[in-house]
Amino acid sequence: MSNKIESFLASGLTEKQVIQNRKKFGPNEIVKGKKTNLLFLMLRIVTEPMIVLLLIISFVYLMLGDRGEAILLLFSVLVIISITFYQEKKTETALSALRSLATPRTNVIRNGSIYRIDGRDVVVGDLILLSEGDRISADSLILSAEPLFCDESLLTGESMPVSKFMNDKVYSGALVASGGGVCRVEEIGSRTEIGKIGKQIDEEKVESTLLEKEVSRLVKWLFLVSMFFCVCLALYFGFAQSKWLKGLLAGLTLAIGLLPEELPLVLTIFFAFGAYRLSRKNVLVRKSSIIETLGAATVLCSDKTGTITKNKMSLEYLVTNIGINHLLNKDIELSSDIKDSLHAALLACKQPTFDPMEIAIKNSFEFFNLKDDLKLEWVKEFPLTNDHLTMVQVYKSDEQYKIFAKGSPEAVFDLCNLDEAEKNQWIKETNILAKNGYRILGVASGKTQNLPNSKKDAEYNFLGLLGFLDPIRDSVPADVQSAREAGVRILMITGDYPETAKNIAIKIGLTNPTEVVIGEDISKLSDYELKKILLSCNVYSRVSPLDKWRIVKLLKEESEIVAMTGDGVNDAPALRSAHIGVAMGERGTDVAREASDIVLMNDSFSSILEAIKTGRHIYDNLRKALGYIIAVHLPIVGITFFPLLFDWPVLVLSAVQIVFLELVIDPTCTLVFEKEAPEANLMKRKPRNRTSPLLDKRLFISSIVQGLFSFLSVILCYWVIYHFFFSVNDDLQLVATTSFVTLVISNLFLILANRSFFEPIWISNQKPNLILPYVFFGTIALLCLAIYVPYLREIFHFSVLSWQHWLLSVLIAFLGVFLYDLLKIVLLRRLLQNTELDTTSPN
Repeated sequence: MSNKIESFLASGLTEKQVIQNRKKFGPNEIVKGKKTNLLFLMLRIVTEPMIVLLLIISFVYLMLGDRGEAILLLFSVLVIISITFYQEKKTETALSALRSLATPRTNVIRNGSIYRIDGRDVVVGDLILLSEGDRISADSLILSAEPLFCDESLLTGESMPVSKFMNDKVYSGALVASGGGVCRVEEIGSRTEIGKIGKQIDEEKVESTLLEKEVSRLVKWLFLVSMFFCVCLALYFGFAQSKWLKGLLAGLTLAIGLLPEELPLVLTIFFAFGAYRLSRKNVLVRKSSIIETLGAATVLCSDKTGTITKNKMSLEYLVTNIGINHLLNKDIELSSDIKDSLHAALLACKQPTFDPMEIAIKNSFEFFNLKDDLKLEWVKEFPLTNDHLTMVQVYKSDEQYKIFAKGSPEAVFDLCNLDEAEKNQWIKETNILAKNGYRILGVASGKTQNLPNSKKDAEYNFLGLLGFLDPIRDSVPADVQSAREAGVRILMITGDYPETAKNIAIKIGLTNPTEVVIGEDISKLSDYELKKILLSCNVYSRVSPLDKWRIVKLLKEESEIVAMTGDGVNDAPALRSAHIGVAMGERGTDVAREASDIVLMNDSFSSILEAIKTGRHIYDNLRKALGYIIAVHLPIVGITFFPLLFDWPVLVLSAVQIVFLELVIDPTCTLVFEKEAPEANLMKRKPRNRTSPLLDKRLFISSIVQGLFSFLSVILCYWVIYHFFFSVNDDLQLVATTSFVTLVISNLFLILANRSFFEPIWISNQKPNLILPYVFFGTIALLCLAIYVPYLREIFHFSVLSWQHWLLSVLIAFLGVFLYDLLKIVLLRRLLQNTELDTTSPN
């Protein structure tokens, strides 16, 4: 069928017809399922614990007759709902943009040429080329087919592939299990069979990750703790002072200060926008939660072709019986052996082809202005299979059949039944090319009177060896060194000849590059024996998909976090088995993409390292945000609880003021820390233990210490103002206002302290963060409005501050954070250097 494709080139749609059909029938999209209902989204936000607490407090203020404060609280509820709604819709938009990148791709014939387009751009009347591993994008009628089998389980539930012939229909969502063909699109979008029954081709349902479950448990635990203190405080005021409403108000205010309701939202936003940023670096994350695992990867099993190399083949050498010929020299005298070998290699290819090696053969054929044999009529193809790595094309010529084969040298030797002397001589020639890094194909031709039923139903004549050069990507040696420094071990798993694999491993700087294990040996090893080899061997050659799956499985049993690359249909089991399945976007099949967790849009090895770096970066920033959240809630709780417990003359925080602080905390965590630059030693640390908690002991202690310093700063300010600045003629609210300003400024300084786990504040803040100035000065501006605008000052119960009060607040707040920063550098960093933490996870 492959050569018959050329007969369809004139039958494809023109650009004008494509535009007309798209206008008439619309885009190839199934009507989306119900989007998140706005009312349901609002209801879910309103029932969040923080919102419920604020609504209850507003009601209590109304009962106490304080309408102004109640109205402001209700307004703050609207603000919080608006912020949450905006963030969730923005996250949904980012995820939607990612899903649009994951659409299946299709080869179509238009304007007399073949184009690779997104499945959603297919229109009625398009001619689609089907190949093994393709996801069919529309209901179509088969016009031509080689042995074609389709997996229609998505539509019918039948797991076995169904054979298809000319004039049969293939359906949207089906997968080409084997073979190929040409078909014409008849129905698209919602008019397809899968569209009619309302099924959608979506990602599988993803279970909550360990990190998501951990955050959920933490929030629930803190909610229970806050409710406990709320009840205790309310009962204390009720029974001890008979002030039930005041007690309820105090308890609810304390609960607001203690509840870190922003944590789940921070987690969602960090993952969603991390995935979106990766997509702009040519890495499509199909499940945003996989970012949690990326930063913990310990082993990367990488293919060679197109990932480590450029996948831009050039045919440089042709070895025939008369010697080695350098084909890049146009002045070379072409003997009949050279012409016959090139001609056989071309006729053994699919036509048209997308394979880089076959394109290189075609380019070399045209380079020497050789003419194709137009008298040959293609009749049959025997595709390359795992058990015999050759591709055979059968042509009819007069009353006989001519057969042309190409494939791995050893497989072509097998077809030709070479005697031992000939075979050893050709193996010697193969090794010479392989040791210089060339990819090698053998070429053979044969004749038969009857149409063959298998590859071996003919007598073949071995013609020669083709040597292809696939240059290494320029960045790979540096990337391999970077991976080594990051504690990520690189395994190169390839289908290439062993000597070729060894040459590439040496060039890119793999550890122990001369030790190569071939697939034939792997199949003979027990699991125990293979595990021992996996401890030291980093290069695997002539590996089958089953061998890949087994390697991944055994690495996982050794507690490694495994990332695995793949591009073919048969790579799907290994991709699915790996913790991180990495599919190729340019040359990968749809089935490989669907089995993967991330897709490299440019197939580059550097992109995998970038994904690991981003995974670590996001995890670091999540920890910084979590540390900040705990640190800033501690002084809020303390300054709410202490005045009540010790009967201070004035309360520092009211519910309205706590809400003001919450409006600072949310954007700080979700914007400032999400935009924070990576640590300098990010790719110098070993991978973290995937089972280690996000909030480990050291981060918890560090956060508590930060919070205590901030709390002591507020207490110090309260004490200084009350004892040195306060007079009988002053308003007690002056003390509370100055203390509140100290708390806000301390929170802002804590942002600066948390920007780095390892660097002091004066170094870490030399790195730019575009959002930080807006949050910093925006908060100060809001604070000034609340203090100097009479109406707001009355609602917040503030007093006008002089510049001396501001200066005192800034100095005391800075003193607290500066002391913490000294403690972090002098003590905590020294501790880090003496433990595994410096090489596993920050802080």
